[in-house]
Amino acid sequence: MKSATKLIAAPLLAAGTLAQFVPAPKDLITKEGYANVSVRYKEVPAGICELDPSVKSYSGYADVAEDQHIFWWFFEARNQDPTDAPLTVVS
Repeated sequence: MKSATKLIAAPLLAAGTLAQFVPAPKDLITKEGYANVSVRYKEVPAGICELDPSVKSYSGYADVAEDQHIFWWFFEARNQDPTDAPLTVVS
């Protein structure tokens, strides 16, 4: 009887898990980055993860292999001119 319960519960559990994922965005800008890595991104609306509306931020993916994608989030400098600010990368 326990085996039958597991067979019924497994598909229900899998469906519940998949329902938690948000659909992939369709409106990303795609550019070719360094070393021919495809980079997909979009500007994040003000007020999401950054409370200063004058600071722009972008998020997206670097497609490093067919099934490998690195998520990243970029924020402009807050206290100086973003065009002169150094870049910091945290992994």
